[in-house]
Amino acid sequence: MIKVCILDDHQMIIEGLESMLKLETEISVINSFTHKANCYDFFEKETPDVLLLDINLKNDNGIAICGELSKTYPTIKIIGVSNYTEPGFIKNMLRSGAKGYLLKNTTQEELVDAIKTVMNDQTFLPRSVETILLNDSIGSPQSKKSIPKLTRREKEILQLISDEMTNAEIAKKLILSIKTVESHRNNLLQKFGVKNAAGLIKNAMNMGFIS
Repeated sequence: MIKVCILDDHQMIIEGLESMLKLETEISVINSFTHKANCYDFFEKETPDVLLLDINLKNDNGIAICGELSKTYPTIKIIGVSNYTEPGFIKNMLRSGAKGYLLKNTTQEELVDAIKTVMNDQTFLPRSVETILLNDSIGSPQSKKSIPKLTRREKEILQLISDEMTNAEIAKKLILSIKTVESHRNNLLQKFGVKNAAGLIKNAMNMGFIS
């Protein structure tokens, strides 16, 4: 029996994934979590074979969590689950130790296939994700012109970063925790495929997000 855990801050997503795996005789969802702390506490007692990990948690960075868990529990096969199709997110998730990457509109067949594939020590990427990475690697015009989708909050924080405000200043202005601001900043870096604020501002200006 393949033991699976789910970490996602949206209960509806958890229930959807559980529902797709409910009738699988070879797969069992042994626990699910909406917070990182609960997940880590459980892993101290019992580790699953596979973790389905949301990479855009409300107050945490799923990519960083993937890296931490991959080092602490190298036997767990982590599959990133996200709506993000930006190459930067996918690549960094894989670099952090993930063995697969699924979009949240995945089918039951694809989900089961992903779990069984990573359990055989192979990497699983849907064809759509493989195409995204291929276009990015060969520098196709389509991938270069792709513009990331930003949430309203991300647009606000992007503008404040361009105004040279620190995380602490942004947190105070928007009445957020510094940790939440850091998470949004990391998401922006991933979406724009850059490593620092300078690259972020440059790309955002070129794409018309800021002037």
